[in-house]
Amino acid sequence: MRWINIKKEGSVGLMTMDYEEENHFDRPFVTELYEALDEIEADDEIKSIVVTGGTEKYWCTGLYLQYMMKLDPKDLVEYIRFFNNMLGRWCVFPKPVVAAINGHAFAAGAILAAHTDFRFMREDRGWVCVPEVDINIPFLPGMISIFEQCLAPGAWREMALTGKRYTAPEAKALGFIDEVYEKDELVPKSIEYAGFLATKNLAAYAEIKRRMRAETYRKIVEEDPKYLGGGTK
Repeated sequence: MRWINIKKEGSVGLMTMDYEEENHFDRPFVTELYEALDEIEADDEIKSIVVTGGTEKYWCTGLYLQYMMKLDPKDLVEYIRFFNNMLGRWCVFPKPVVAAINGHAFAAGAILAAHTDFRFMREDRGWVCVPEVDINIPFLPGMISIFEQCLAPGAWREMALTGKRYTAPEAKALGFIDEVYEKDELVPKSIEYAGFLATKNLAAYAEIKRRMRAETYRKIVEEDPKYLGGGTK
């Protein structure tokens, strides 16, 4: 793979995203994320995964707006559907997923983080932000549903309607981030926790997650396409 590296750390697969520094989503990068998940799911040696960014500044900055502006309306809709289906893949991915957020998690990057199972973040650098209210990209029902699972209603209302930027400690206070660590501890602690999750009965883990997120996944599959001009592909 060109932009995603998967390194085995015992039973944990460390997935490092390293695409044009900011890890923004255009179709080639989203395609690689699909392929990475296929590779990890098929590898019986990998019991859980940690997802981090390849640079210190960014974890993932979301949809690549400059790329989207070059698409004609039909291709734009098809691309958003393609991306949203990728979120559905993360939503019910059958292995434990820990996000090691080492930099900014903006917009669709924060949305991707919401679809992981546990989120750890570097304490001294990076913001969590969903600025869709400022860039005229309303959330799809599935996106709203996953954040409602991560946050108390008041916290999600504030995030969604203000577009506020949150530091790691602030995001932890909201409940979005599970723990904050110093720079050098973030990935090792994330791997340690993912290793702990890897000791669980993974069939039960996958089924519990599927049931917990059944309504979110239904919205991704059934409701989101209504806002995107048709069925999923």
